[in-house]
Amino acid sequence: MKIRSPQQEIKTIMVKRYPHQRLTFNFSFITPDKNYDLKNREKKLKLKLVQVLENLSQEDKVALLARAKNNGLEKISKNEIKSLRLHSEFQHERNSDCEEGFWIFRLSKNGRVVGKINRNIFYILAIDSKFKLYDHG
Repeated sequence: MKIRSPQQEIKTIMVKRYPHQRLTFNFSFITPDKNYDLKNREKKLKLKLVQVLENLSQEDKVALLARAKNNGLEKISKNEIKSLRLHSEFQHERNSDCEEGFWIFRLSKNGRVVGKINRNIFYILAIDSKFKLYDHG
């Protein structure tokens, strides 16, 4: 669209709006360690996990990062994780593409989910239902 004035012609610049960036959650590389995998978790925890994933996937990534850690995402350094055995394929092929450190979200009093983020993909790497994977202060 052009706007005409007596002295000049002005071009209107259209700014493209981008859709919100929502996280997607990937279980492909969850640890094979039975203490932190999904197979060995109780039904109550699995239900809570689905509820939290539904909630987190409804919001923009920036909004999630701005939330308080008790209902959003919390970042911790890799040195804070005590003994997480990463899935070998993730370690060799995906880990270097992810942001530095680990990201945590809470399952209320049922546990924590530990993962890594690559753009809008949250790779779920462990489910810590015994609160032993890192120091919770």
